[in-house]
Amino acid sequence: MVISLGAFAFWIALAAVLIAGGWFKTRREQIKQETLLRLVERTGQLDEAQVKLLFPPPSLGPWPPPWHLKSDPDEGKNVLRGFGLVTVFLAAGLAVFFTILANFGNVSQQEAAIPGFGAASLVAFVGLGLLAASKYATRRPDETSKD
Repeated sequence: MVISLGAFAFWIALAAVLIAGGWFKTRREQIKQETLLRLVERTGQLDEAQVKLLFPPPSLGPWPPPWHLKSDPDEGKNVLRGFGLVTVFLAAGLAVFFTILANFGNVSQQEAAIPGFGAASLVAFVGLGLLAASKYATRRPDETSKD
């Protein structure tokens, strides 16, 4: 069994990056805990603002947490419309692919293109259904107007 030296170096480098990332994350948490302990020892009490600065709530990415965002009542319609458009364009791409396959492929590929057209039409109907649903979807009630 011959293992390439390049592949071995790649896996070693990947392991080093993963281990270093875990070590830095653990060290960061340890420093936060030590800072919190020193705050308690010095003042004898915890300030909620300082604790929130040290331990912010977990976020799902680089964007701000969702409770800071103003929501749009038409957000559901826009999501349906977006998914519908993506699905319709995906169906068009499938249809073009299977048209090329049917015209320029060998015999077995030409026979495989027939069910492909059916799949493309099914995807197109799903996309059209999403677009129709976006037209007839009702607005979500606005949070600011509580009557």
